Amino acid sequence: MYSSDPDVLDVDSVAPGLRAALAKHGSLAAAVGSMRASAPAGSAVAGLAGGMGTLTRALEEDLAARGVKVDTGVTVEAVERDGDGWVVSAAGRTLSADALVMATDGPAAVNLLAAAVPELAAARPGPGPGVALVTLVVDQPDLDAHPRGTGVLVAEDVEAVDAKALTHATAKWQWLADSTGPGTHVLRLSYGRALSAAAAAGQAPASPVDRGDADLFAQALADASVLLQVPLGVDDVVGWDVVRWVGALPSAAVGHRDRVAAVRTAVDAVSGLEVVGAWLAGTGLAAVTADTRTRIAGLTEQLEES
Repeated sequence: MYSSDPDVLDVDSVAPGLRAALAKHGSLAAAVGSMRASAPAGSAVAGLAGGMGTLTRALEEDLAARGVKVDTGVTVEAVERDGDGWVVSAAGRTLSADALVMATDGPAAVNLLAAAVPELAAARPGPGPGVALVTLVVDQPDLDAHPRGTGVLVAEDVEAVDAKALTHATAKWQWLADSTGPGTHVLRLSYGRALSAAAAAGQAPASPVDRGDADLFAQALADASVLLQVPLGVDDVVGWDVVRWVGALPSAAVGHRDRVAAVRTAVDAVSGLEVVGAWLAGTGLAAVTADTRTRIAGLTEQLEES
């Protein structure tokens, strides 16, 4: 989930409750066992028929119905304090508002708010790594047996495989399997790790974001063949695509909780401001959504009182 070497992660950020369980049960194995019993692997995994893209479309329709104006493809150039409100400069025009919710990656949020909230500068996180996702649609009946279940995670030191993970999407999501039919499968391979010993030593390979589509396609085909132990060739491929994300994995290294606490303290001291996102709430849609709801509820209450 964090694509990182466990030795550099902040355990309280990525496994909250583990320290308390360790103190209670007396061993790491017993602590993990107790936590897994209350939340079995996969119990928090959910999806939408038709894919998560349907959620975006539903949100857009809901916003439009509520009279909300959404501008896309516009770069915000500056954010300034204006009395008790805010002024946002973008694409040669300015927007004024009573409240501001900053929902960007960590470095961008700190850069934009630095003038209004100088205390954030010391808590600026480093840029997250680039991530590339390669999706393969293949005709290969041997995959009907789901040889690796719904997928695998790949340790960094595994030889002959560059992917950090493979998801057998048609094994994981029944709606997708129903749409493709027997013999046709959707595989997704992920490239790009957040934190590792190699990265810390400056020996990490070039970011997958910088690799060309054809290069990543060939790599994904080779990696899928190794991981699934089913030979896959170009002739088996019905279609494929590459999607890149920059800064998609926030750093959760040791000290992360202190950084989050410092950001929260600085933001709470400024009226009409809230900052949300994975770099504060943790990786995953569930974590970000729950945290955002809490933060916006507090901001709404603050505005009503003023």
